[in-house]
Amino acid sequence: MQRRPGLGKTARTSARDARQPRRRSTTRGQASPARCAIGMGVTGGAGEAVKPSSSSSLSPVAGLRAAAIVKLNATFLAFFFLAYMALLLHPKYSYLLDRGAASSLVRCTAFRDACTPATTTTAQLSRKLGGVAANKAVAAAAERIVNAGRAPAMFDELRGRLRMGLVNIGRDELLALGVEGDAVGVDFERVSDMFRWSDLFPEWIDEEEDDEGPSCPELPMPDFSRYGDVDVVVASLPCNRSDAAWNRDVFRLQVHLVTAHMAARKGLRHDAGGGGGGGRVRVVVRSECEPMMDLFRCDEAVGRDGEWWMYMVDVERLEEKLRLPFKKCMNDACATHYGSSIQEVFNVSELTAAAATAGRPRREAYATVLHSSDTYLCGAIVLAQSIRRAGSTRDLVLLHDHTVSKPALAALVAAGWTPRKIKRIRNPRAERGTYNEYNYSKFRLWQLTDYDRVVFVDADILVLRDLDALFGFPQLTAVGNDGSLFNSGVMVIEPSQCTFQSLIRQRRTIRSYNGGDQGFLNEVFVWWHRLPRRVNYLKNFWANTTAERALKERLFRADPAEVWSIHYLGLKPWTCYRDYDCNWNIGDQRVYASDAAHARWWQVYDDMGEAMRSPCRLSERRKIEIAWDRHLAEEAGFSDHHWKINITDPRKWE
Repeated sequence: MQRRPGLGKTARTSARDARQPRRRSTTRGQASPARCAIGMGVTGGAGEAVKPSSSSSLSPVAGLRAAAIVKLNATFLAFFFLAYMALLLHPKYSYLLDRGAASSLVRCTAFRDACTPATTTTAQLSRKLGGVAANKAVAAAAERIVNAGRAPAMFDELRGRLRMGLVNIGRDELLALGVEGDAVGVDFERVSDMFRWSDLFPEWIDEEEDDEGPSCPELPMPDFSRYGDVDVVVASLPCNRSDAAWNRDVFRLQVHLVTAHMAARKGLRHDAGGGGGGGRVRVVVRSECEPMMDLFRCDEAVGRDGEWWMYMVDVERLEEKLRLPFKKCMNDACATHYGSSIQEVFNVSELTAAAATAGRPRREAYATVLHSSDTYLCGAIVLAQSIRRAGSTRDLVLLHDHTVSKPALAALVAAGWTPRKIKRIRNPRAERGTYNEYNYSKFRLWQLTDYDRVVFVDADILVLRDLDALFGFPQLTAVGNDGSLFNSGVMVIEPSQCTFQSLIRQRRTIRSYNGGDQGFLNEVFVWWHRLPRRVNYLKNFWANTTAERALKERLFRADPAEVWSIHYLGLKPWTCYRDYDCNWNIGDQRVYASDAAHARWWQVYDDMGEAMRSPCRLSERRKIEIAWDRHLAEEAGFSDHHWKINITDPRKWE
């Protein structure tokens, strides 16, 4: 066997010694040098552990090699430790550590919070319990939030030590904002799961108080007196898009209202400029869905980053919206009786007080829309005359498309309208040539930005009493139509180019329940304020009872009027002869027939000048249709015998 050079007696002896059993150290608890060397991972060139020998010393080359390896390991460990601390503490890169359990442990220790188990984070617990846990976790006493330093650019103005009011969100969930300061959770009782959206809008309300009065729901609200002023209100808004009715989630509404009340009552107000008014307050919300435009208008948004939205909310507008309480079933007209003045019914003194003390008078107007044909032309002329007869001096604005002729525009101007030409908007879900094809043109109302508030009135409505008090109500205020849905025939809106763009953006995704603008708007403005039904009194007799007809016919005939307007459903008065309501002639339209309401419309027509009457002539085609309907009514043997009435309307021979 050939001897390897350099392997002398000493080396062989050392190798033999290494094969012998090690002696146990006589000193308890003291590790042997060899064991320490193995623990440090230092190895010799031959692959054996480097350990000191009692019989011989290491060669100079082996000693230098071992020292170099130790230094290299120490340098590597030091570099790793410094790099780890730099990543942990540096704001720019700290998000890289958010994914690891180790960083969570370090952060939890640094902020001296109680660590939640890895399987259930505080954010998850908050979402699971609908925010109750988050609110409970943050005590009423302010707790400090340390700046994590990774906020989106839009939150730059939130730098500094802030006082924050937290709604349905925990302190740990604010780390993404990169803010620091004192935070207090706004504690509130979550609305019961048994509470349904329909409970907010009871379809039947005893407005005349024939019984003991309406029973109206309320949503639990916090005791705001417990909380001090805050620089910003931060909220997490629920959004469950998997539910078809996600926009009518009562808990979602509750969180919106708690946030709005906290901002209006406790938010630090910033000068809005222009003099007067209540200033603006900061609101930051996290939501996968767009916050409710009923409370947080898109033109008050100052930034968005992912699920985070920031608003500078007009306090005066917000307070006006919040003044209308739930305890009156979204109906500020649950009065004990109807007085002689609409002011008594609406009780708008509080609503208009803020407007009266503002820096400038509010710009207000009535408006209607004509498009696609001259079907409603005559109705719009009579509508303008009825508004003026009721005593209003507000501006009258008519939005019309290219189908309105110059002679027709002259008659409209003579009636009191100020015409504005628009480009009509097609309903993408409507069939071509149908009534609903261009009814989304009504969205143009939100482009009337030279007015602060607009009361829209459909052209098939006759106004009997002054509706100016409606300008004291915020967007969107209307009369109930069916359940939690409103009728868009009379509605209060607040023009906004931003709102208009939002409506246009959603017109392809939102499905209208009736295929028209009314169904669409009900999906956008789900939290609306109910007006008494007599403000927009629908001319129908759906109950088909003698008592219903007797009551409504009396209301239509009453002088002075007991309803503020009549909404003519079915065939319109100007499409019939003045002698009687031609809805009587058609079987499925008889539920809309009323001679008293019909005569009321013609009273206004009779007082108009000839220049305004000319667009109300009947076409030859329409005269033939009326004659045919009378013939069918005679064959059907309708017992009311309206088909026998002699026609005296001069339009029959014009």
